[in-house]
Amino acid sequence: ALNKAVKGAVNSQHVKGEAIDMDAGSKAENKKIFDWCKVNLVYDQLINEYDYSWVHISFKVGFNRNQIIIVT
Repeated sequence: ALNKAVKGAVNSQHVKGEAIDMDAGSKAENKKIFDWCKVNLVYDQLINEYDYSWVHISFKVGFNRNQIIIVT
């Protein structure tokens, strides 16, 4: 219901429990999270959303693409 309310994608990894969006309170802190995740974690997708307004990260059991996306 929440995914539909925020107009999320039908196949969103959020609804599968595979993704979270993180916001540490500022773009500068969100960039630190993004940079740390990029170097230290295995992930399916790591997304810089709107100049670090928040950071999306997803993980799937099995195959992870380590894909970095920038949404402007």
